[in-house]
Amino acid sequence: MADMRSGSGRARKLALCCCAWLLPAIATAAADEAWRYRAVFDAAKQSMRVSVCARDAHARIAFAADSAWAMRFIADIARDGSGAMTQGSGGWSADDWHAGECLSYRADLAAIAAEHKPDVGWRSGDDIVAAPQLWLLRPDAPAGEARIRVELPAGWSISAPWRSVLAPSPTKGDEKQPPKDVAIKEFVIPDTPADWSASVAFGHFDERRIELPGGVLRLSILGGVEPAQKEKLERWFGRVARAVLGAYGRVPLPDVQVLMIPVAGRGRAVVFGQSVRGQGNALQLLIDPSRAESEFDDDWMAVHELSHLMHPYLGDRGSWLAEGLATYYQNVLRARGGLLTPAQAWDRLAEGFGRGAGAGGDETLEQTAEGMEHTHNFQRVYWAGAAFWLTVDRDLRRASGGKVGLDTALSRFRDGSLPAYRQWRPEDFVAKLDALAGSTLISARYREFAAMRGFPDWRSIYADLGIGDRGGRMRFDEQARDAAIREAIMRPKAN
Repeated sequence: MADMRSGSGRARKLALCCCAWLLPAIATAAADEAWRYRAVFDAAKQSMRVSVCARDAHARIAFAADSAWAMRFIADIARDGSGAMTQGSGGWSADDWHAGECLSYRADLAAIAAEHKPDVGWRSGDDIVAAPQLWLLRPDAPAGEARIRVELPAGWSISAPWRSVLAPSPTKGDEKQPPKDVAIKEFVIPDTPADWSASVAFGHFDERRIELPGGVLRLSILGGVEPAQKEKLERWFGRVARAVLGAYGRVPLPDVQVLMIPVAGRGRAVVFGQSVRGQGNALQLLIDPSRAESEFDDDWMAVHELSHLMHPYLGDRGSWLAEGLATYYQNVLRARGGLLTPAQAWDRLAEGFGRGAGAGGDETLEQTAEGMEHTHNFQRVYWAGAAFWLTVDRDLRRASGGKVGLDTALSRFRDGSLPAYRQWRPEDFVAKLDALAGSTLISARYREFAAMRGFPDWRSIYADLGIGDRGGRMRFDEQARDAAIREAIMRPKAN
């Protein structure tokens, strides 16, 4: 339901462009990452033995845990050399660190999973999820991307937001070579801010690669879901994933981790969803696998979260842009993908605008967005944001005679600026879209909407598009000024 660096909300901050048709299945990493991790999973104890080694020497170095609270999951800290380690309030530090020297420790993944919090850890059947910022100590030296080698016992799998490496590199020394029945996975960890959350899952699941134009979605269904239910979920998510191609014929990012975590008895098919951006890009969906396939098809949450992949993280002040974009596209893309009719999509947008208009609030839209986690005025933020993007889409298409729309600007942004591993200021994001669209319209509308204290006049836009409500049913005027734009917005894109 949200785009977050931290999946539990902003109150707790735990937080490449490819050919559309020819994306490699796995990435190749550079050979000179400044830091390399080796992580050996102990299935019996559900713990991880970790070593982190430096390429360069450092006069002084600190290894940070997520917080003083997170340090309780770390034990047996030691360094290769004879030097001392000093424990502080948020980690450990050392002097005279030699090139090639390593720090080793043990992380209690079972204890992390026992916290049972989406942004910390989770247990689903025999599978566990553990936030890597709680078990991968982070050096404070500028390092950029890091490489990690993970060793798993036979029958165990891993799902992570990291980029997979083509061929694992050899370990140093014969004594470190793993047994033949151990699976070795190697990844590159993107350099994202330390307070951005991520999740890594371990268990007896399969990671299904959904290869699409522009990228791959790596789907893992946790919790030992029954085969028939798993097939149902895979069919549904495949339809949802293909619907997202309706934005501009490609998926927004080249590589995305997708975790489905089953929960029961919540009364709906998709209980919760979030996009998280730490150490890569990922989606998490809490689902009830017992619900009917038709209920999954009727749900909007998965398309909403996938739509967040189209933009960078915009912070609290820009949350109305981020949530508005996903809310607008959750309806548009389902219509383009055949999950809704265009009439149903326009109707659901109108219903949402009505709820947003009734939410009230005296602050500006930007102020409401900044305080959303405290006031819970989600309806105004999400739906005023959706009205902004509909207005922008209409403006761009009208000014260009239908040659340029919101899809065009986002597609060009994707080609030059995604993946984005840093926060963007909202005004910089809209200015970039303007530049890519050859326009000044988006920035002008941004200033207007950010300062708006009431709800946008969406009814006037609907009137221009030729959309009306007669007797509880959507009616369309083919002679309206923007009737052609109305048809184009919901029309599928060619892949």
